[in-house]
Amino acid sequence: MNVLKIIFLVIAIVSVPLLALFLIRLVLKLSRGVDHLNRTLDDARPQFIVLLKNLNQAVEEVNGELERVGQMTGEAQAMLELTESSLRTVDEALRSPVARFGGMLAGFATTTLLFRGISHRLSPRGRRSRRGGAK
Repeated sequence: MNVLKIIFLVIAIVSVPLLALFLIRLVLKLSRGVDHLNRTLDDARPQFIVLLKNLNQAVEEVNGELERVGQMTGEAQAMLELTESSLRTVDEALRSPVARFGGMLAGFATTTLLFRGISHRLSPRGRRSRRGGAK
């Protein structure tokens, strides 16, 4: 049992300094990496600032265009509302009894004129008057 204690003691005596050296090396590498990252960020900071300014300007321009689109959409909506109200008025006018009666009279008059024209062309007098007028 004493032998095992001595072996563990020797292992502990050897491993603690080795572990400390390993941790010191790891911390130094991390420190170098962080320093390198800081230098890279310091070099890139002016470029990031320029990019962010450009991005801000682009967002403002897009916002202006969206406002214009919103205005155009509002104007189109107003035009559609006016069109809808005028179409509703026309529809109400066409559905009125007076408009129906006027349409029937116009149809009757047109049909009468058509039949008179056809009968005039088909009658023997209509043919003679045309022939006589052509000479």
